[in-house]
Formats: sequence, structure tokens, C-alpha cells
Amino acid sequence: MNGVLVLVGGGEFQPEMKYVDRVLLDHVIGPPRIAILPTAAGKDPDTALKLGEAGASYFREMDAEADAIPVIDRESAMDEGLAARIEDANVVYMTDGDSRYLYNTLQFSHAWTSIGNVIELNGLVAASGAAASVFGERSPGSALRWGPAFNILPGSVIVPDYATTSPFGMRMRRLRRRGLACLGIDRHTALFNRDFQFTVVGEGGVTVWSTKRHEERDDGDPLIWP
Repeated sequence: MNGVLVLVGGGEFQPEMKYVDRVLLDHVIGPPRIAILPTAAGKDPDTALKLGEAGASYFREMDAEADAIPVIDRESAMDEGLAARIEDANVVYMTDGDSRYLYNTLQFSHAWTSIGNVIELNGLVAASGAAASVFGERSPGSALRWGPAFNILPGSVIVPDYATTSPFGMRMRRLRRRGLACLGIDRHTALFNRDFQFTVVGEGGVTVWSTKRHEERDDGDPLIWP
């Protein structure tokens, strides 16, 4: 992975995210060209399209070029024209929504290939909330069920909006998947990853639960994985 992966705990496009997103823009090589993908919210197409436009407006107010890409279902994820628009960007921002729907929509799609190409060409991919969770080996579900994910960070279960998650529930999940580490990211907080060098940015924190350790990291702190 040549570029930067930014995992956001949730709350995208809200005023509390301005600090994180200015750091995000500072990581971009060249003038930022941002593709907003509301795919995870695609179960409700109208809401997804509005979310995409809200994201584009948010970044334009930060003096960045931004385009809402309407990849909201399997058909649009396989659209070569929309995939080309994603590849024209050097930043892809994936919004919150439903992780299972996102995975099923993007799996083996032209859109997912384009997202991968952006980061391989030294671009930046940011994923918020449920979208962040699909970058782990498995995505969090109930204590008894784990969802599919793309396994970009092997050995991990990425838990967004972690501060609202029951610690007891997290322990139960960890015990059921002893080979996996839980990576909890608070709302309005991001974990920046370049070449598996991790840094926390934002008003909350990032928590690691694994068989080896339990530790918390705050804004500016490095994080050792796993």
C-alpha cells in the first residue's frame, strides 16, 4: 500500500471533524481532488446521494476540489464511467452506513478496483464508521456473528464509534475470536496509516484490545500494530 489509509470512527462532515480533515488534506500529494463515495448508505438512495453532496460541499468549503460519486448499488459499483471518476481523484472518502451492504456492493467491483488504484498511486483513502470497519479482517456484528470484510489490515476487527461500545461486549467478541485484535476508534477521531505506521488524530482516542495487550492512544500518539 503506497498511499495513506485513514480510518475514521464516525461523524464525517461535522464541524468537529475539521481538525482531522485539515490534517488529512495536509497528507495529500498535490492539490486535493476528492471523490466522495456514499456507498455504505446506499440502502436509502436519496439519503446516500444527499450525504455525498453534503460531503462534497464540506470539502469545497475547505478549498478542496470535491466530487460526489453516486456509487450506491451493485449496478453503479460496476459502472466503468463512475469507476473512472474515482480514479481521477487522489482522495477517496467513503461515508458511514451499513458495513454488510458496503461489502456486498463493492466486492469484485470496478469501483473497488479504482479505490485500490488510488491508494497504490500514492493517493489517500478515508473511510468513516461502517466503511472503516470493512478494512479489517472481519467487521463487527453481534457478539455471536461477525461480518465479511476486505482484510486490508489482517488480524483486525475495526470498531468505529468505540466510546459507545460496551466494554463487556467487546471482551466477549475478543474471546470468541482470539486470533483477532479489536481496534476501537472513537467518533471524530481518525487513525492514519502509511506503510503500517499508525498515528492517532482527533478529539477522541484509539483503543487496541488483543491477546497481548489493552492500550489507549490519543491525538498525536503513534500506535503499534497489532
